[in-house]
Amino acid sequence: MKKNYIGIREIAQLAGVSIATVSRVINGSPKTSEEVRNRVNKIIEEYNYVPNITAKSMYSKNSKSIAIFVFDLDNPFFVSLVKSLNTIAFENGYTLLICNTENNSQKEIEYLKYCEGIRAKGIVLTEGYNKNVFWEKFQNQTFVFHDRQISEKYSSVKSDNTKGIQMLVDYLYNLNHRQIAFAGYTPAAKSCEERKQAYVFALEEKGLNVHSEYIFHGELVSKTGAYAFDYFCSLANRPTAIVCANDQIARGFITRANKIGMKVPDDFSVVGFDGCNPEYFYPRITTIRQDIDLIAQKLFECIVNSANEPKHYILDVSLEIGDSCKKV
Repeated sequence: MKKNYIGIREIAQLAGVSIATVSRVINGSPKTSEEVRNRVNKIIEEYNYVPNITAKSMYSKNSKSIAIFVFDLDNPFFVSLVKSLNTIAFENGYTLLICNTENNSQKEIEYLKYCEGIRAKGIVLTEGYNKNVFWEKFQNQTFVFHDRQISEKYSSVKSDNTKGIQMLVDYLYNLNHRQIAFAGYTPAAKSCEERKQAYVFALEEKGLNVHSEYIFHGELVSKTGAYAFDYFCSLANRPTAIVCANDQIARGFITRANKIGMKVPDDFSVVGFDGCNPEYFYPRITTIRQDIDLIAQKLFECIVNSANEPKHYILDVSLEIGDSCKKV
């Protein structure tokens, strides 16, 4: 028998027990004596046996796997969130499956079927733009929603979008900006809807007019920032400051400005939302920092404690001042 290949049948033969007994030991069943467990585990260790995860999950109700569905892995925020969630999962004996959905309905369904097949403990659904409520077809699966609350029956974890935008508008207002625009509004994304509404409320609270031409529609990607720059430059009454729905849009806006010889903050003051400032990017964006590690921790807790009542977390945010704004 080769030492680098061994199956559950061979382990049973070497240990002098039944295949069912070996299976119980592998799956942590208490229905075996300590002496038998030690004997079986010694052989498993000696031959570096790795259990078949699919078979193991069929024995138990769930596997020790969780999944996260992400629509944009180019976004540093989601990369950081995945890294943090992966660290927490690994430390707790779980495997993280990363599903890059790209807002594709078919991909979402196929990934969900796979997660069902391996009996994943739960799935984190980050926000995208797809209106297909595909999760409702999978009643036996645990879902936790990031940055949106769908209903009371599903747990959710999100940052305080309203507070964050309020802080950004306050900051710009204190720099004497009165013509403040918003870039990156897409009603299909609930977090974006919240941020736009908070922007409108913050302006009204300060007695500033809300101009419809100052709200630029677009997805939460960097090219939206470039398009927004071109659009705002075309206005007869240009805004002096831009609140971007996320840092990706802010970077796209600044990059486009640099390309045609304009500068941030000299020509526009720009703020973002997320707090994922790459070291190489200049100017450093004034932004709202989300606590990514805490978000990941709460998402994980919601999954592993899914037998309890659904939880809904709204996490605090903070203002991170960079070099992308100036007084007017």
